[in-house]
Amino acid sequence: MAVGGVNALRRRLARPWPLAGLAALVAVVLYLPTLGLPLLYDDLLHIRITGGLNWANVWLPTEAFGFYRPLTFVPLLLVHDLFGYYPAWLLHGLNVVQHGLNAALLVLLAWRLWPRPGRALAAGLLLATFPFAYQAVAVYGHNVHPATAGLLLLGLHTYLWGLAGRRWWRVGPRFWWGATGALFLLGLLSHESAILFGPLAFLTQWAYTGRWPLPRPGAWGRLWRVPWFVFSLLGGVYLVVYQFLPLSRAPQAAAVGADFWAAWGAKLLYLLQVAAYPLTWLARFLPPTWGTAVILLGIVVLLGLVAWAARARALRPGLALGLGWWALASALIALPLPANYLLHGPRLLYLGGVGLALLWPLLLAPFGRLTRWLPPLLLLAIVLQNGLFVRGKLADYVALTGPVRAVAQVMRDRPEAEGLLLVNLPQWLAPARGTYPAGVELVSMLGDYLFVEELLAQNLGVDRPVQAVVVPELLAAPAEYRYGLHEQTAWADVRLDLAPAGSQVFIVTYAGRGEGGVQVRHTGLVRPPAAPAAPPLATLGPYALRAAGASWCDGEVQTALTLVVTDPATVAAGATLSLFVQVLGGDGQLVAQADGPPLGLRPDLLPLPPGWEMVDVRRLAPAGVPPLTLAVGVYDFATGERLPGRDALGQPLAENALLVPVVPCR
Repeated sequence: MAVGGVNALRRRLARPWPLAGLAALVAVVLYLPTLGLPLLYDDLLHIRITGGLNWANVWLPTEAFGFYRPLTFVPLLLVHDLFGYYPAWLLHGLNVVQHGLNAALLVLLAWRLWPRPGRALAAGLLLATFPFAYQAVAVYGHNVHPATAGLLLLGLHTYLWGLAGRRWWRVGPRFWWGATGALFLLGLLSHESAILFGPLAFLTQWAYTGRWPLPRPGAWGRLWRVPWFVFSLLGGVYLVVYQFLPLSRAPQAAAVGADFWAAWGAKLLYLLQVAAYPLTWLARFLPPTWGTAVILLGIVVLLGLVAWAARARALRPGLALGLGWWALASALIALPLPANYLLHGPRLLYLGGVGLALLWPLLLAPFGRLTRWLPPLLLLAIVLQNGLFVRGKLADYVALTGPVRAVAQVMRDRPEAEGLLLVNLPQWLAPARGTYPAGVELVSMLGDYLFVEELLAQNLGVDRPVQAVVVPELLAAPAEYRYGLHEQTAWADVRLDLAPAGSQVFIVTYAGRGEGGVQVRHTGLVRPPAAPAAPPLATLGPYALRAAGASWCDGEVQTALTLVVTDPATVAAGATLSLFVQVLGGDGQLVAQADGPPLGLRPDLLPLPPGWEMVDVRRLAPAGVPPLTLAVGVYDFATGERLPGRDALGQPLAENALLVPVVPCR
């Protein structure tokens, strides 16, 4: 590139807007996988509450919600009025866009405080990839955290324009003070953490002017005219008034740990870990018992870096801003919330992450005295580790919500009268040992206060009878992950006749991250008997086979076997009964096999009403090409003995197996 071109590029980069756009782009690209997620977790709670709200009472406290945050529900009302439902891609997209805008606003704020391209861009990138923000951005129900942070950042910009005391963009300081007040009010209506605006304005003004923003000695009577003090006072008044609002306090906010000091120690350790997260990330390479030592050592290093950077007088206000922002946001969540709630809620750390994004570029700045390339390389290492961590969590979200996509695909054109029987539906997923030593790194699809009916109705757009049960024997226990299951119905209470057209059966297993992760199988349908009932093609042990089909589609064999129980006593006592479903090549040799009980459930477990049909579906990938034949029968997998099979005329089947030709896929 010619010298003139290099200089032109430098001039462009010396402006904040391209840097802000780059930080926003990184944030959006990083969280693009969330656009494919269904509505989940607190999305469902907020949609439930929104159903009882309108444009008048949305501004009032509601007993159904433990907080006063009307701006949480206003976007949901607007989206529903526009679309008639809640598009998941739109709600997740709003979160991603807000996160990108926050990164851009932070770049612009850092530029105004320290007009250095590298420092401003670093702040934006650190917020864009802040590892503990993944929960706040991936779940629209946690929108209050990026929304409130964005309102605070935008309010600080208007605060600085008002502080400048001169006209900007053809409007005077009165406009900017009015805009600051409006943004402050919107922040309070979004989340109670907006009461921190006054102290944050104090720290920002100090970093902006380089002077301690207090009246001169002897002029304390004018303190009430100091803007940051006025906002602090208003925040304090709101905090007092908030305690008297008619709210049903959330149980988690009122819980008290059994061991006070242990609870506070856990919270403090978690928050210290976050402050030093680029260093505490190294704990993943050490034994778990070293976690606390790594965190404490990380804090010692952090304080050493602060002391080193503070030798430069010009950096001191900025260091106070970054540390103070993190400390204020951390105190606000640590004081009222119990340890368990805090350790499970990394979304609560979003606001404090803004302060850390301002702090760490200043801590890296002194390394430039060693070599100019060292700060960018350290920043790149932090951003990359952050990005990999976030993408790993988003991959877990995608895997966890796989059952919703699988159900949606199968049920897209099915009658609304059909129900669902979900076996081992995952509720949450978490690594056995997280990347960071303190806290809980989990992803959740359903909380204990949510119902599977809500999950599927909002994502499928159809209310269907749904039953969620757990079959422990079908569960896997991979060493690297733990998971929770959603169980709404005990097997003793399962009613397959709850859905008049029958129920589709889905079974979920978890085989471990390296073995496919969360796996969803649609195993078939249980339904009332057809009228008139088709004569059986064959009798296989205690089952009558009324229909059998096998087709060759896209390199695999898809089977559908319609079975009816003819001997309930044998089935009830036959816990080890199983179907064998074999694909035979043109030479009669076995090329694929898929054994297992009908519908993938132990025969004595499924409470079939008399005469009901089971449509068992399977997919096999044969090591061969047509012509192929399907061989079907029943055996006892404990002994390996095949049960008698007879054709439609009652004649014994060769090897007790019915042969079905595999036909081309339609």
